[in-house]
Amino acid sequence: MQRIRVIGLMLLGALLGAGAVAAQGLQPVPTGQKGDRLATIELGKAYPVMKGYQLKFSRIIVPPGGGLTKHSHKELPEVQIIISGVLTDQRNGGPPHAFGPGSILVNDADVTHATINMGKVPVVLYSSNVSKPPATP
Repeated sequence: MQRIRVIGLMLLGALLGAGAVAAQGLQPVPTGQKGDRLATIELGKAYPVMKGYQLKFSRIIVPPGGGLTKHSHKELPEVQIIISGVLTDQRNGGPPHAFGPGSILVNDADVTHATINMGKVPVVLYSSNVSKPPATP
């Protein structure tokens, strides 16, 4: 019975915390996220019309309390898979959702979101994105 009470209190705390996040929006620390680029493909070699575009594959580690402030994927489509930890994502002004191991996040041109690691362990994820070439002056 004591165990059920403890689990109930933990769930209540998580729900109250999620409610506070939903009311305020995610407030991640915009620093501390570490990314290691594992591979890059220059897309213009195979597709001349995509000269300057790159397909990148990275491992990203998000420490507890870390994440990214609100940003758009208008010119940076991305697919991510969470390997460990739980990442909370708030997209397009909706409520925050927690994503755990095995979750796949698709961030296409219509996505504006913020992320935060609200847990006590780092989030490890793999990310693949296409980057646009820098504008020439």
